[in-house]
Formats: sequence, C-alpha cells, structure tokens
Amino acid sequence: MIEPGSSNGSAPPIIIGRDLHKIFTLGDQQVHALNGVDITVPQGQFIAIMGPSGSGKSTLLYLLGGLDRPTLGDILVAGRYLNTLGSEGLADFRRATVGFIFQAFHLVPTLTALENVALPGVFAGMARDLREERAIRLLAALGMADRLDHRPWQLSGGQQQRVAIARALFNDPPVIMADEPTGALDSKTGQTVMKLLRWLCTRQGKTVLVVTHDSNVAGYADRVVKLMDGVITQDHRRRLKRGRSGNGIHLPPAEKEVMPDA
Repeated sequence: MIEPGSSNGSAPPIIIGRDLHKIFTLGDQQVHALNGVDITVPQGQFIAIMGPSGSGKSTLLYLLGGLDRPTLGDILVAGRYLNTLGSEGLADFRRATVGFIFQAFHLVPTLTALENVALPGVFAGMARDLREERAIRLLAALGMADRLDHRPWQLSGGQQQRVAIARALFNDPPVIMADEPTGALDSKTGQTVMKLLRWLCTRQGKTVLVVTHDSNVAGYADRVVKLMDGVITQDHRRRLKRGRSGNGIHLPPAEKEVMPDA
C-alpha cells in the first residue's frame, strides 16, 4: 500500500500512482493499455499528459480520477486509497475531489447553462437557492453572466466548454482533470480555455491534469509527461514566466481574483 510522502518538489503530493497496469480484454486478445506506470503529482501542479493515440494517456487519467480501476497497482489521491473504495465510495470521491472536463462537453441539452452547472448540487441534495447562487457566481466569473438561460445549442463551442468548466468547479474540487479539453474548439477559443485552466492552477491552487496531443496546450503546463505503449518515456518540468514573454502566456496580476476574460 502507498504511504503518503513528499514529492521532489516543495508541495506535498496529492496524487500517487504506483506500478499501474491496465489490461483490456477484446475477444480473445488482451490489450495492455498501461504497463507499470509510476507517477507522483504535487499539490498545485499543472501537468500535461501527452502521447499518440493508444499510448495510454486517457487510461491513466481515468484511473487517477477514479473513473476506472487498475488491473494491478495502487492509487492514492487526496489521502484516499482508491483501491479500497467500492462503487459508492468512488462516486463520493469523484464528487468531492475531482472536477472532470471532456472534449465532448456532456451538457444536458434540455437544461439551461445555469441548470447544467447546478446539477452537482442537485445530486448532493443542496437547496435550490444555494445551488443556483453558486452556479450564477461561477458562470459570472467565467464571463457567462449573460448566458444563464441559454441552452447548449444556443451557445458557441467555447461557451459550452465554459459551462462544462463551471460545472466541474461546482463542488470546489482540489483536482481538475481534463481529457482533450480543446479538441473540439478553434485555436483562439482553445487558448482561452487553457488560460482559464492555468489561472485555476496559479491563482486558486488547483492541481490540473490535462490529456492532450497538442504541444500548444502542453505549453501551459508546469510539467509534461509523455507516454508510449503504456509506459512513461519522458517526464520533465518546465518553468513558466509571467507576462507575454516566456511560453506565450499572460497570467493575470496577483491581486486579480476574477478569471480571465473571454
């Protein structure tokens, strides 16, 4: 069993995966999606997980987020040993600890932006006025205050992704996991979404893991982990510079406590 310890950085680890294997059975064949992956993620780090199709990058994200279970190996996230959790325990873990963002926004088409963001509050049994108040605050912070009553089909791709991000933040999770969050967006809108994720890490202290094949997306990360055939082949840290020099990222000043404008 994993013992919580210190990472190589100054921040304590919030995610630890040890000797992770994932084997899928397809007919009479076994596909080894992960082959003994070890990974430690310090609290407040922004990681880009990269690799070609079939490399195991999304599989790794889903295991660390409790969406799937490893065939072998141990996972500790935010002090919870995922291997010991049943289905209900994993659901509770995901609700409290991880906000998920996907390429397909997974918004309910019959609900408004406000109602989509407030859905986690419905599942948690939160009073309607409280969940709507929180949803309004999140959407306003994301520049969507004038789109509260719009349904997904009335929103652009970037606006739909902002609604999905607001929903992921509803329970104030310490970890954000995004699987190809810009894959369905044009380059300008994708850049805006990545600035939001970078802001959440830098200003709100969220730990962010992003699966991507796009080197421009990876440019927002503190650390890039590359997989090939289910194993980590590269793991290197990067230093981001404030301002428009260095990585092309303009971070908001320290005193700014609202998210970057669209």
